[in-house]
Amino acid sequence: MISRRVLMGGAAGAIGVGALAWVYRNEIIRWRITSARNEEAVITDALSADAELCRLTPAQDEGPYFVRAPVRRDIREDRTGIPFDLTLKIVQADGCTPVENALVEIWHCDNAGRYSAYPEDMSRSPYDTFRLVATNAVDGHVPPFNDKTYLRGAQATDIDGLVAFKTILPGWYDPRVPHIHVKVFADEKSLLTTQLYFPDEFTDRVYTTHADYKPYGRCPYSALNDTVIGMYPDASGLMLRPQETQTGLAASALLGIS
Repeated sequence: MISRRVLMGGAAGAIGVGALAWVYRNEIIRWRITSARNEEAVITDALSADAELCRLTPAQDEGPYFVRAPVRRDIREDRTGIPFDLTLKIVQADGCTPVENALVEIWHCDNAGRYSAYPEDMSRSPYDTFRLVATNAVDGHVPPFNDKTYLRGAQATDIDGLVAFKTILPGWYDPRVPHIHVKVFADEKSLLTTQLYFPDEFTDRVYTTHADYKPYGRCPYSALNDTVIGMYPDASGLMLRPQETQTGLAASALLGIS
């Protein structure tokens, strides 16, 4: 017969393990995600906006934090970080015809991993992020918590299919690799939902040396373990390679729609 002392000791041990797991819940989730391997992931450089060829841009997850954005070119508001000029060209993948008057929306986190319109204390708390989505999302979308709009913007393409945004280089948050969300609309119909990424060696260098990013360190996620790329392994043509300019950084991408 098991003694009462043994039972109580076992119960106390279980409670202790549970309490320890709760205290380190974010570290445990981060470890599990970074231990994964996206064996089928394919991520290649984006075509530049002045490329003479085109291809269909693969879709990526919209994510839970999409909110219709104000029409504007400069989306920085009060956010600090490296100035980043992003030019996008929207074309028909079949024939490379520029798409005029398409509405292009972008949104991304700030240097500390915070999204406007949502709680700003979860950027390093993957458990809380997953819990927020699990308890609030409707069809994958979490309703906004406030009316903040930093690092969100929309523009209509010109006759050449071009839009240009002034923003900052995004930081990172748990549990995602650094990225920029993009949606393309025509007459309120969504034509493309995707994400743009950055080379690990580039973000590692910036996040460990630049004053606006250094407090948050390098990102532990990459294309090899990112949860979204794991679900959407075709990320061909979605890698931006920013170049230094006199004012900061710049990059462009040609996005093909059907």
